[in-house]
Amino acid sequence: MNKIYQVIAILGITLSLSGLTLGCQDQSIEEELTQKSVKVFEQGIAKAEQGDYKQAIEDYTKAISLNSDFAEAYNSRANARFELEDYQGSISDYNQALEINPQLAEAYYNRGFARYKLGDVKGAIEDYNQALEINPDYIPAYGNRGAARSQLGDNQGAIEDYSKVLEANPELPEILYNRGFAYHRLGNNQKAIDDLQQAKDLFTDQGNTAGSQQVEELLAQLQK
Repeated sequence: MNKIYQVIAILGITLSLSGLTLGCQDQSIEEELTQKSVKVFEQGIAKAEQGDYKQAIEDYTKAISLNSDFAEAYNSRANARFELEDYQGSISDYNQALEINPQLAEAYYNRGFARYKLGDVKGAIEDYNQALEINPDYIPAYGNRGAARSQLGDNQGAIEDYSKVLEANPELPEILYNRGFAYHRLGNNQKAIDDLQQAKDLFTDQGNTAGSQQVEELLAQLQK
């Protein structure tokens, strides 16, 4: 069995609007444009939450036209493009977001996943590294980097990353499966069996029959 589960979630952008709400009657043109861009951006977020990614992209594009330095709008438009499997287009937008705000860890993380989807595993790891340098507590980045490291044969590195995820949440069967599989590749079958048994139990508790059966198949191989 050679299938590896991965963390696949892309983090969305949570934009705090408190600092962008302008109550002064004598607003400058720049402030008015900022207000309008935020309003259109919010509309895009709502559309994306409804799964209407094409309309969300239109709203994000309008927001960007009103405020060309709106890094979160570029990042969110990239996320919408990613959902439509336009990975190259999403990377272009992540690049723009990072040019405006090089400290936007989410954009590095998201771009890394887009690169992974395009087969650029080394590039994905570089982006996950950048995200973690900015935010060492960015747990999903450890999970995705672990999957990428595993694909490149760095099983010890993968185990270290998966362990960081499990320190934060020990009840993630996908990550336990990943780590167990990495232990198996390193020849440490007892640790592999321990992780896989926990993964199987959690999948069963969650009602995930397919996941439970997949783990059971690997366990059967290791326990022969």
